[in-house]
Amino acid sequence: MIRNNHYFQLLEKLYSESPELKITPKDKIVIFSDLHMGDGRSLDDFHKNSQLFSTALKEYYFKNNYILVLNGDVEELYRYQLKGIKNQWKEIYELFCKFHDKNRLYKIYGNHDSKLFGYKESELGCPTLKSLTLKLKDRELFIYHGHQASFYYNTFDELMSLAIKLIAIPLRIKSYSVAHNNMKKSHIEKMAYDFARSKKMVSIIGHTHRPLFESFSKLDTLKFRIESLLREYQESGKKHKADLQNNIIKCKQDIEEHTKKRGKEHSISSLYSDDIIIPCVFNSGSVIGKRGMTSIEISEGEIYLVHWYGSDIDKRYVKNDFEYLTKLEGTDYIRHILKHDTLDYIFTRIRLLS
Repeated sequence: MIRNNHYFQLLEKLYSESPELKITPKDKIVIFSDLHMGDGRSLDDFHKNSQLFSTALKEYYFKNNYILVLNGDVEELYRYQLKGIKNQWKEIYELFCKFHDKNRLYKIYGNHDSKLFGYKESELGCPTLKSLTLKLKDRELFIYHGHQASFYYNTFDELMSLAIKLIAIPLRIKSYSVAHNNMKKSHIEKMAYDFARSKKMVSIIGHTHRPLFESFSKLDTLKFRIESLLREYQESGKKHKADLQNNIIKCKQDIEEHTKKRGKEHSISSLYSDDIIIPCVFNSGSVIGKRGMTSIEISEGEIYLVHWYGSDIDKRYVKNDFEYLTKLEGTDYIRHILKHDTLDYIFTRIRLLS
């Protein structure tokens, strides 16, 4: 039984000690994870999207009264000292302070910045939490980084940090994380899924750098989409069949490409091996993506998976969902809603299907 699982017990303790933030449908929340802020030089993963992140925070989320939740691995303390990071990214920390001054900042630690607990609060600028539970009436959204469900990060965290300092940095090797290992990602997401399902709640994690919405991986989403397109094709008139056929072919190609990259085992069944996938796990992805950054937003009773990117992005990676594309005024940055759903519908599905 999962309740006897070591990781279930770790997550149970994390959940039971989690501070609660009561929210209303009118509250707006954005969740980012995995910034991995460094020294601004070539091995700093954050550097590439730093201006995008800064502009989105300042011109969109702060101006629109969002609560900002930073869900772990904000600083890359495996490689750098906090003082050096704060000196390099003063503008970012000033933005964090603006949110904090309005009581709109919640910062959660991850494995790469767990050493924050060794610093005084005056050095940090704001308290650091282990997790956070959003309470919307009788519903709960449990936010934590996700490394707590990993054997490696619970057992060998100090050793991994030392190896990076002694080997990776001198050899100028970029950061390696669970984001590069599909087996570890699947294990962590499976643990988060089982725990959230047992509690009939939503869990929002980071850590794996893989965006998830309603527990669906990219492959699950593609399979679901092609089934929907096929049904729509069967029922549509001749006028729309050509467009639907093109979409079906494109979706099939995406599935084949994804399967080729990830391996055959990922094409056989869903991530969780359930006949019915419960929509209880979400993942905000990361700020250090190759093609921009992703986040989870909660606003007006809905939850969104959002992709931010610059107008210079390769057009192969952009869908023409003009209804869900917004260019940030005065910038070259675009906010793209990839997926969204109402919290009412999600929690109804969790309650009836768990």
